[in-house]
Amino acid sequence: MTTWLGLDAGHDDPATADATAVSLYESLLFHAHVVCVHVVEDHHALSFRLTDLPSENTVSTLIERGYGVAVHNGSLQRLAGPEPLARGALRAALAHRDRREGRALRFPGQRTLRGRYGVSDILAFSAIEEVLPHGIKSVDARGDLQPTFVNGRLVLELG
Repeated sequence: MTTWLGLDAGHDDPATADATAVSLYESLLFHAHVVCVHVVEDHHALSFRLTDLPSENTVSTLIERGYGVAVHNGSLQRLAGPEPLARGALRAALAHRDRREGRALRFPGQRTLRGRYGVSDILAFSAIEEVLPHGIKSVDARGDLQPTFVNGRLVLELG
């Protein structure tokens, strides 16, 4: 069962949001399949695609750290934390679920993308579904590719 976890701490700076998302992925949410950062109103929120519901302990830890938290797995399971941040967390979780928008910092196949790869290999061996502009034959992938969700697809836009 897929679950989307939205978190909002009101990050103004995208670099801080990125660092926070990666830090949470490397510690508390290491089982996430996809990690995204979203623009929510005038700040940045985070979302994580999980294979199951986060533990009560994990959710409590996030609330204690001041996050607005939204847990969604087809229906809203939980909304917690400061009300405006909880709303932002829900917006991030739903944008990720619907693949409407969000910049992916971690995604399946990303770790193998180091060096120069043909676009066909990137499409075959990672979660990236499209590379723009069309016609590019290869990509210098240093492991820091950050595709975005656009119209239901994970798209890598270059230059």
